[in-house]
Amino acid sequence: MPLETKIVELGDIRITVRQADLRTGFRRGRMIRELVLEPDLNGTDPDLANVRYIYIDLACGTEAVEGMDWPVEVAAFEAFTDEWFDAVGWFWLQAVRDVNPHWDPSREADAQGEAPAAAG
Repeated sequence: MPLETKIVELGDIRITVRQADLRTGFRRGRMIRELVLEPDLNGTDPDLANVRYIYIDLACGTEAVEGMDWPVEVAAFEAFTDEWFDAVGWFWLQAVRDVNPHWDPSREADAQGEAPAAAG
């Protein structure tokens, strides 16, 4: 069965996101461990943890990007502006989570009738 893809076009930027295969899922888990859990960002800096969860989902859920530099290092991503996120990142993230709904942290909370947890 082919993996699902979705294209997001935002001005001159064209992003193709993809459904994760097993290898990508393992990569995402490793990146969460290395970038969020081992540094204990959830306990020391939840805002940075959220930024890194978003970075990980974009990095693991993206097949191709045209019209902007990608991939970027995590430190460069952390320096992106809030305005960029509102104009590009939010729509990109939603597309990644549309094809990988099990990555959406609000999905489990919604199913339990609770408020969503931190992003990631």
